[in-house]
Amino acid sequence: MLEKMFEQAQNAYKPMNELLNLNTKVFEEMAEKQKTLVTEMMNDGMAFAKELGSQKDFSGVYQAQKSYMEGLQDKLVSASTDFYEMFTSTQEKAGEVIKSAATV
Repeated sequence: MLEKMFEQAQNAYKPMNELLNLNTKVFEEMAEKQKTLVTEMMNDGMAFAKELGSQKDFSGVYQAQKSYMEGLQDKLVSASTDFYEMFTSTQEKAGEVIKSAATV
């Protein structure tokens, strides 16, 4: 009887464990993507400052700033798209786990 109760408890907590593992994977992936994004932004900022210092006229400053801002915008749009896709995928997987737990 004790074995049966232990088995039922394991089955009851299985979906929670799956959701916890899923959340852990998502947070690890998100932290890695965020680290990469911040590193790239810092490197781009340093390159921009270096390029800005070498400009001799206003037109060069404007073009350097325009190029930097466009690159920054592209990186942020790409990162937000990646995060959206990751969260959508995770939401679908979590839904599947919950549905499978409800049918058991």
